Amino acid sequence: MAEFRLIVGLGNPGAKYEKTRHNVGWRVIDELVARHQLGAGRSEKRARTWDGSIRGLRVKLAKPLTYMNRSGESVRSLMDYYNIPRAALIVVHDDLDTPFGILRLRNAGGHGGQNGLRSIIQHLGDGGFARLRFGIGRPPGKMQPVDFVLRPFKGDDAILAAEAAARAADAIEAWLSEGINSAMSRFNGDAPSQANEHSKQDLETRLAVLQRAHELSPSDTRTLAQLIALQKKLGMLDAAAAGHLKLAALFDASGEGAQANAERVKAVTIRPELVDVQRAIAEWYLAQANRKKAVARLLVLADHIKRADSEAALQTVEQALAINPQHPKALEYQRQLQAQCAAR
Repeated sequence: MAEFRLIVGLGNPGAKYEKTRHNVGWRVIDELVARHQLGAGRSEKRARTWDGSIRGLRVKLAKPLTYMNRSGESVRSLMDYYNIPRAALIVVHDDLDTPFGILRLRNAGGHGGQNGLRSIIQHLGDGGFARLRFGIGRPPGKMQPVDFVLRPFKGDDAILAAEAAARAADAIEAWLSEGINSAMSRFNGDAPSQANEHSKQDLETRLAVLQRAHELSPSDTRTLAQLIALQKKLGMLDAAAAGHLKLAALFDASGEGAQANAERVKAVTIRPELVDVQRAIAEWYLAQANRKKAVARLLVLADHIKRADSEAALQTVEQALAINPQHPKALEYQRQLQAQCAAR
């Protein structure tokens, strides 16, 4: 039987930690579980785990339940029990020294002060395994790091964190199907782009090949994803946004609603003026009974359109308030927009 690829997200158990910066590793696991419909999971080796297939490979996803500074106990137990080699392990964790929302893939390295990573290295004996750093940035002012990492994301930061978690899941999928070097070149915030490594003519030749491959097999999501990545490198942002919407349609057709919505989020990250798509994202969240994300998306949309049409922005905020009448940010937006409309 083919070996597992072990994908570990670091975090702390308990409701009070669920939405905190320290638990972004768990959020990436949740994103992958939802995308690939891996079910409720089970408890084993002091972790919550899920088994399944991603990009045609056998995977085990894990959230250690030992608290952050003892994560290595669970990871070592899983690796020993399933005979998982170091090359088949990747760990997703928060990183204070990486700007918020930026990803850093590495093939090996130290712990950089991250206690969960420190514990894993201690239990495995070295740092010779892949890791994905999820940037949470430095604490503001004189706030202590220990307090900062245990703060939840709020407002716009919550939206950005969700979008970064979706990109991190994309990076894990690339690690699985393309290998660490390709994933690093595509997703690292500080990696040199392929546009700098190859001539523009080489990239345009590659673009033509991928465009033809997509024409021949328009339902091949992997080819389309590669085409979008290259379009972004070449600055073809309109085409890339359109590509994300094509991917969303393909995932919708195959019943992968969560992944489809993630592609729509990527499209509006490039082109926030896609108002109908912004509304579709909010409607999808609402259909999943995720009122919080639905409201947050509507407020992002209102913030975008208020410069051009304050009345339309007000209507959008009122839609958000219909979902959550006590939302403080929505109420403040409503007051501001009502004043703007009255002054006209």
